[in-house]
Amino acid sequence: MLTRRSFLALTGAASLAPTAGWAAAGVDVIGGAAFGTYWRLTVSSGIEPARAALEAIVDDVDLEFSPYRPDSALSVFNGTMTTDWLPASDQFRGVLSKGLDIARQSRGAFDPTVGPVVARYGFGPIHAQAWGQYEGLGINAVAVRKSDAGLSADLCGIAKGHALDRMATALEAQGVGDFLLDLGGELCARGRHPDGRDWQVAIEGASGTLGMGLKLRNSAIATSGVSAQAYGVDGHEVSHIIDPRTGSPVTGRTVSVSVVAKSAATADGWATALMAMEHDQAEALATELGLDAVLLVRDGGAIRTIMVGAIGDHVLG
Repeated sequence: MLTRRSFLALTGAASLAPTAGWAAAGVDVIGGAAFGTYWRLTVSSGIEPARAALEAIVDDVDLEFSPYRPDSALSVFNGTMTTDWLPASDQFRGVLSKGLDIARQSRGAFDPTVGPVVARYGFGPIHAQAWGQYEGLGINAVAVRKSDAGLSADLCGIAKGHALDRMATALEAQGVGDFLLDLGGELCARGRHPDGRDWQVAIEGASGTLGMGLKLRNSAIATSGVSAQAYGVDGHEVSHIIDPRTGSPVTGRTVSVSVVAKSAATADGWATALMAMEHDQAEALATELGLDAVLLVRDGGAIRTIMVGAIGDHVLG
């Protein structure tokens, strides 16, 4: 398993789905297992994408970033109690760098050192002595390091999106230009549906209903939400979404955040970061940074939809 979000039930899988009729005539669907959940590719009939290439990417990303595998590069880095520079692959350094960029831009709402707090609440396996110090993770041209040997890295909030980007790139390299790729509920679209329209997906609404319909073309969407992974303690819901700035599960009114971006890793990381904020802060920061996002927010007994950026361009008419 790669992610803590697949530890109970994957949030994205519960929050995003292709719309009805997505697998109509003229469409083939292939898929398999990935990171404790699934991958699924929808393409025009007759196209023969290399399943082996996609599964090799899944295996490679899992071996780099799974916190559940003691032999993963992530687990080895976390378990090495040193502040020395440690050799790391281009992939590891690239994903960590992107995570640290989002950490800085989100002012710590996304924090790759949050793993021990996530584990404390029962949602992950990373046990380390320190957390909340993303500035303590360093990268150079060939290596990574920790300024405090007790720090750890947790890239679950971005690594699945990175895998989705790699899978999409592999398909394009094979000449597959029109497809919808679903990795545990995070979706990446290229080109058009075989009938000529944009690919169509839906964000889950209140009480598990299908809510807003969106169209995707050459973009990706990821969702982070509280409903799919939570448990009750003394009448209170404990969310798997941790605010790294407080070290506690989020308690705000936001039900879910969906982000549309060119890169699935970007959408994945920012959905996690914005979900950790109060909804007004998330809306303000997404607007400031030019992100395209949908926030579902509790408003009394109803759910209010907040659309940010150019997300309206994706809404189905």
